[in-house]
Amino acid sequence: MKAWVVEEQKQITERPLKMKNLPVPEPKEREIRVRVTHCGICRTDLHIAEGDIPLSKKPVIPGHEVVGVVDDVGANAKRFSAGDRVGISWLNSTCGSCKYCTRGDENYCPHIKRTGYDVDGGFAEYVLVHEDYAFDLRNINLASEELAPIMCPGITGHYAFRISEVRPGEKLGMLGFGPTAYYILKVAKSMDIEVYISTRSEEHKRIAKEHGADWVGNLAHEDFPHKVDAFIFFPTAGALVERALQNTVPAGTLVLGAVTMSPITISNYTANLWGRKIKTVYQVRRDYGVEFLKIAERLNVSIDKEIVSFEEVPDAMLRLKEGNIDGMVQVIDFSL
Repeated sequence: MKAWVVEEQKQITERPLKMKNLPVPEPKEREIRVRVTHCGICRTDLHIAEGDIPLSKKPVIPGHEVVGVVDDVGANAKRFSAGDRVGISWLNSTCGSCKYCTRGDENYCPHIKRTGYDVDGGFAEYVLVHEDYAFDLRNINLASEELAPIMCPGITGHYAFRISEVRPGEKLGMLGFGPTAYYILKVAKSMDIEVYISTRSEEHKRIAKEHGADWVGNLAHEDFPHKVDAFIFFPTAGALVERALQNTVPAGTLVLGAVTMSPITISNYTANLWGRKIKTVYQVRRDYGVEFLKIAERLNVSIDKEIVSFEEVPDAMLRLKEGNIDGMVQVIDFSL
């Protein structure tokens, strides 16, 4: 099979992804082999290729926004049959028996395996996954090119939204407006939640307003029109965390969605932190994924996307690095 492989991390301009011809992997006990039809390109894939995140597996095939059809099944795999459409996210497997798994917090499992990082991912014609960790897409009435980005920004956004505890009729603030915030905005507006978006990008301000944001601006220079009941924060700029807290009511929750963060300083505990909760998004969970797939189908969620061929993946990732993609996300279509 053809696959894009990272053997040595370096700047995307130096072409860290190499095209390789590799053996088609064989499914083991309760694994399924998926013929990939679509795979989203995530900024995390860029971080893995460039070395912002140390390699867990070397070499590794990136890609964790996978949609495809079951091609073969391993011994005792009974959940799917050949030809079934499935999805694969960042969460590839967990141990299933530790205290975190048994209490419903599988994303904290110390033995977690992540697609395109700990195990080979979807920048390849075929990928393996344990049958229990594949999303059943047989009865989801959305196109595969729409489902691929749902496997990461969609599921991650829903996780952040759920732990924010924002309720219908309340106010939600977000700092940063990429694909994850886009999915949150669509769900929040369907629940009569007032949404305030802070972003530096004039284009993202336009898109946010077009899709129903009640206010758009730049929190670095101005406050929200009202303090919000929940705040979801995406950038790595720790210096802005206190600004977010300043614009959140004392009973509110601040959710930090970044994987890394520059130093956070709270200079006025009593005025800006006291009474507020801070939570972080940590990996992803299957239950939130199943829940969001149903919501996305009900809302018929679609996102502006750049469709790329398998052969142009390195060029597409360069455009992602430069912020020059045609849409909010990129999706590899293996039929091109």
